[in-house]
Amino acid sequence: METPAFQVTAAWRFRLHTTADAFAPDAGELLGELRRDTPDGRTARAIVAIDEGVLRAAPEMPGRIHRWFLANEGAGVRLAAAPIAIPAGEVAKDGWALVDRIARTCAEVGLCRHSYAIAIGGGAVLDAVGFAASLIHRGLRQIRLPTTTLAQCDAGLGVKNAVNFCGQKNFLGTFTPPQAIINDRSFLPRQDDRSWRAGIAEAVKVAIIKDAAFIGRLAELAPAIAARDLPALAEAIDRCAALHLDHITSAGDPFEQGSSRPLDFGHWSAHRLEVLSGHRLLHGEAVAIGVALDLGAAVGLGYIAQADAERCLDILRTVGFRLWDECLDLRDAHGRRRVLAGLDHFREHLGGDLTLAMPDGLGRRQDIHQLTDATFESACTWLRARQRSNQAAPVIVAR
Repeated sequence: METPAFQVTAAWRFRLHTTADAFAPDAGELLGELRRDTPDGRTARAIVAIDEGVLRAAPEMPGRIHRWFLANEGAGVRLAAAPIAIPAGEVAKDGWALVDRIARTCAEVGLCRHSYAIAIGGGAVLDAVGFAASLIHRGLRQIRLPTTTLAQCDAGLGVKNAVNFCGQKNFLGTFTPPQAIINDRSFLPRQDDRSWRAGIAEAVKVAIIKDAAFIGRLAELAPAIAARDLPALAEAIDRCAALHLDHITSAGDPFEQGSSRPLDFGHWSAHRLEVLSGHRLLHGEAVAIGVALDLGAAVGLGYIAQADAERCLDILRTVGFRLWDECLDLRDAHGRRRVLAGLDHFREHLGGDLTLAMPDGLGRRQDIHQLTDATFESACTWLRARQRSNQAAPVIVAR
């Protein structure tokens, strides 16, 4: 007897809006999304979770949110609870605490599965709130308002969310596309310098593996970005976001059933560096170092010309990144660099064989399945020499 096989196909559609001020009286993006899938005559109820970093920079936000919902109640939207303040940064993703808090709030106010969770903040807050929302009634509708450079060009755009657990980055998570993303430019100038530049590491990353011309443009924009020029930053964000969304929606594996992770170039070490630093390093700062390390390895392995790798590192340095951290010097009892444990964690996270994205020339990508300690040591030697001298350093080939 033949065993029956069944196939389930699910399609998601979500929009990316860009606006000057999502809570302006005449702004229509959020209202349109709250009403889009809500039947006529029914009120769209929502909770709002907001990053404490945003509240420090913009203490008027809770009042503005309340006024916006009151002004639009006649159009069929309602704020179900006072805005929920969420700790800024990776502490928001520390295990189950935030998930429990949001779930209890939703239960207390009686949100149904067709209600909305609106998350306003940086990538870590969006991740944690999105994870909580994905579990409540097996998935509230999510609307994201990324407020940082990194969130607007990468972290706020994807179809996945997670929290950290047992010392591992993103150990608990789900794949749940948002209903919409609203990139509100008014939040960007309120960032400190570290957050302002953090997302540029993701822009360099995606350009290396997908768009050589974007590397050239980033090199032109870098001095202006370093000087906190908003139009320059916005241009970099828009192109980076487009490249990320193109991959997520057209590469054929949005829920990462396979083992290839092109958008995680430089991330195997970055995730480990975040943990080793006690999250002193921002995600974007760790990614800048991780990209630099993998570029050094790629040069040593003959995958990319050193001149092209140097161009990429110059962009990172120009916008203000440090390309070395003392956590790279930490070693285990056997004398092995502790960051190399990130390879094992990364393989477990992928499933199956270790698969690392590497450049195949500038603007193209290949996958490799091994990175030796010797190759990594050579990359460290090269990167440390360059960080100290701010000059190009030769790569010692070690395969």
